[in-house]
Amino acid sequence: MSKLGLLKNNCRLVILEDIVDSEDEPDLVNSLEINTKLSPSKEKPDSCTECNSYDITGVVVMGSIEGIIFWECDDCEEIILRYPQKVTEKYLQLAKGLWTNPSDWGYVPRKNFN
Repeated sequence: MSKLGLLKNNCRLVILEDIVDSEDEPDLVNSLEINTKLSPSKEKPDSCTECNSYDITGVVVMGSIEGIIFWECDDCEEIILRYPQKVTEKYLQLAKGLWTNPSDWGYVPRKNFN
């Protein structure tokens, strides 16, 4: 999943199909191969639990909830839940079937980019 989506303010914006093989999976959290034995971390972790890297990014999944749904290490791609597994699953299920077309976003002049 690393480097997919839009990176802004240390967050990555993705759609569900960017991070799961199939939206038909009954358990989307397990399809992400998240280490569910780790306690969820509401706040951004100081370092990765797998490789100790400090490069942690919040992942926003369009259509799930407003804001970060889980954390990802930019080095080893370890995923750390922000919410309990059942809550995360419920939020990811909301994003099923969502799609977007960048051509529909309209034109923004380069001088207006953040």
